[in-house]
Amino acid sequence: PLKSGPTQLARRLVAVDDRVYVTLGVDEPVSVLDATTGKKLHNLAGSKGAEEVIVSGDHVFTLVSDEQWELNTFLPFHNTGDQARVRKDFAWNEKPRHVKAYDAATGKKFWERKTVVSPQTLTADVRNVFFHDGEKVVAVHRSSGEVEWQSKKVNRPAEVRFNFAPKLVVNDGVVLYAGGDRTMQAFEAGSGKVMWEGPHARGGYQSPEDLLVMKGMVWSAPTTSGRDSGVFTGRDLKTGEVK
Repeated sequence: PLKSGPTQLARRLVAVDDRVYVTLGVDEPVSVLDATTGKKLHNLAGSKGAEEVIVSGDHVFTLVSDEQWELNTFLPFHNTGDQARVRKDFAWNEKPRHVKAYDAATGKKFWERKTVVSPQTLTADVRNVFFHDGEKVVAVHRSSGEVEWQSKKVNRPAEVRFNFAPKLVVNDGVVLYAGGDRTMQAFEAGSGKVMWEGPHARGGYQSPEDLLVMKGMVWSAPTTSGRDSGVFTGRDLKTGEVK
């Protein structure tokens, strides 16, 4: 149906230096390609069913589902319909996935962790890997996969539809979370301590909302409706103060 997503498809392709990390089919494993020639160098073992791929330094992190992709039966069994069907039929199933860590150069797997992970929330910095587990923001150590900290419960929609996803961003020692309830929170990346909370504007239409970080500032703007102002508000990344 119109505007049904799935928004996660954009998280299956990463290009870094002379390597491309990509799923070459909906249910295919993550392949590592030579960026110049397109030649496949290797697959990441155990990555079949990958829904997301991120590359951080010398690590590749994947989010892998054990189950067949929900939309595999879409074309044979469903007509196009309208947006009302998205609310009813196209939602994240909230089942556990596997977060897996690999060596970016060799493809060797370092660790994996089975957990619920909200769509599009997998991210990393030099120390930790972060995600939203359906209730909390979680940090696990990038070298071991062991939990470093967990936040208290944070807000999110009762159902996360395929055309939406919470926002989780890490930048300069700060983890930002916005779950779609018009608020955002900032946590210390190392400890999980809440640094500040503030308004988060509704910035998308049947799509993930904007949460932009640039030069030490966090930006959002109301852009969903033609009646919205479209004016961006910038907040200090460390304090939440409007600048």
